[in-house]
Amino acid sequence: MLMEKSKIMLSANAKGILLASTGILILSPDSLLIRLINIDLWSLMFLRGLFMGITLLLLNILINKKEAVQQYIKLDRFAWGIIILMTISAFFFVASIQTTSVAHTLIIVGAAPVMAAVLGLVFLHEKVSRATWFTILVVVIGLFFVVYDGQKSSLPGDMYALVACLMWSTNFILARLTRMKNMLSSMSVSGFTMALCSYPLANLSAITIEQMLLSLLLGLLVGVAFSLITLAPRFIPAAEVAVFMPLESVFGSLLVWWFLSEYPGFISLSAGLVIISAIMLNSYFQITKTSRG
Repeated sequence: MLMEKSKIMLSANAKGILLASTGILILSPDSLLIRLINIDLWSLMFLRGLFMGITLLLLNILINKKEAVQQYIKLDRFAWGIIILMTISAFFFVASIQTTSVAHTLIIVGAAPVMAAVLGLVFLHEKVSRATWFTILVVVIGLFFVVYDGQKSSLPGDMYALVACLMWSTNFILARLTRMKNMLSSMSVSGFTMALCSYPLANLSAITIEQMLLSLLLGLLVGVAFSLITLAPRFIPAAEVAVFMPLESVFGSLLVWWFLSEYPGFISLSAGLVIISAIMLNSYFQITKTSRG
């Protein structure tokens, strides 16, 4: 009976880690696509939200079929909180990418593990394992070295990123509280809300076909990624989900460097390798610990 229970726990823990890591990897090209699209904030947010909403609406119908409508009816207050915070944080994140260096934006967002751990401790009384606290410490030190590497930045852009980071961390807490087992419905509503709020100020007549196609890809990736990331806290603590956020800092910066020649710096690359190693070791430790019961 004990072995059977351990297997179930291992399955849930591994599932949470898989959801979080896959979601972050899918989200990594987000910053690069924002730069490549290169249009004003409101037009970009309209297209990003619209395509995100449509993509996830179709996925929800495809996966849940007759139950799809019920998924929207069953949205609880925590799910609506996620929708609102996700919508607002998206504006701040995109504004940050457009006003400061990609590396700085992703570095600040990478502080999510610390915020999520503190919020989880205060509001949910979640115990954070020593391994996770150690991983958070390594991540913070690594991110400090990335900042020290001399990236060009602007104070408003950095503040936008900080607000986005706080909202994302709060979303991990709400995801632990919601009864929703499927986040496709709430994420699609969030996308349509972004589009609705942006439409009055968007300049859609100036958008090219290439920008439209890139925006479609952006909406698809962001929608699927956040559906997976927001679902992950159903299986593992919020702090452990947030630990994966710095992976976007590393991979996102590398993609921008590769395609747009925005070199993150040797120290940043070295720190990124340390961060990835720490996260992988923490994930391995958590799965191994659970399997031992």
